[in-house]
Amino acid sequence: MKTKNYTQFLVCFLFIFTSSTLFAQDSTSVNQPPKKWKHTGQVGINFSNVGLVNWSGGGESSYSFGGILNYKAVRETDRAITRLYTDLAFGLINQANSRFPFKKTDDQLNLGADYSYKWHKKVLFTAAADFRTQFAKGYEYVNDDLGVEQEVQISDFLAPGYLNLNIGLTYNPAKYAYFTFSPLANRMTFVRDTIFSERYGLDAGQQFRDQLGMNFKAGFDKEVVKNVTLKTVYNMFAEYSRLTEWVVNWDLTLDMKVNKFLNVNFTSQLIYDPDVIVARNDGTEGQAVQFKHALNVGLVYRLGAFKE
Repeated sequence: MKTKNYTQFLVCFLFIFTSSTLFAQDSTSVNQPPKKWKHTGQVGINFSNVGLVNWSGGGESSYSFGGILNYKAVRETDRAITRLYTDLAFGLINQANSRFPFKKTDDQLNLGADYSYKWHKKVLFTAAADFRTQFAKGYEYVNDDLGVEQEVQISDFLAPGYLNLNIGLTYNPAKYAYFTFSPLANRMTFVRDTIFSERYGLDAGQQFRDQLGMNFKAGFDKEVVKNVTLKTVYNMFAEYSRLTEWVVNWDLTLDMKVNKFLNVNFTSQLIYDPDVIVARNDGTEGQAVQFKHALNVGLVYRLGAFKE
């Protein structure tokens, strides 16, 4: 068996074994009713429009729209905590002077789950998994030698896709904050179309890559003032054979509730992956910090709410 395949098998086996062992210990007394799941989430849509007619100051007319879905389910017993979560987002913009009717402004498909067994009041054994990809094709837009705008495809659904399996310890200083260190972490990269292999750190023609390393994750989720919730997750991964090169992913969401249905939402995402080739703003390609932010005002329907 090849080393990489053996590594993948070993980590998956340990992940399943650890999760199964912890679940087996998560039992409540026969005299107690089973613990219920607590759910929270929101579905939102947003729209913006800029219209210019004979406008001397310049600019161009545009309109954009998008949608988000965030969902989390938590079940806590005397011995363990189970969390499931989903974060979905998609957005498009139409610009009057573009050759292409719509361009993506947002595209996220994130799924995750973790199971933590209470070893101490604030220290837990944790097995976690998360998966990230996108819904649709992604393009970069460049002008050719004649100044005509062209689109070049650079990504797609499962191109790339990332699956992370982690086993480690979690420290909870408070209900709304946590720090997790996983000395056993497996990061798997999928590229469904091999034309993108080298762009995302794989060898030419390769569709799958797995890396054994360590992972650190920190999270915060709290209503900091009335109707304003701050949620942030910071994640770092390093392969054991390359401990000086860290993959960083930092998500931040500031959610401001105006009334029952109107919402203001600010999101940002910072990514650094030394294996990913990025088209820099100066026209060159190579390693770079990627940063995205969005401010949305729109309608939201809340699926439920609970305070941890």
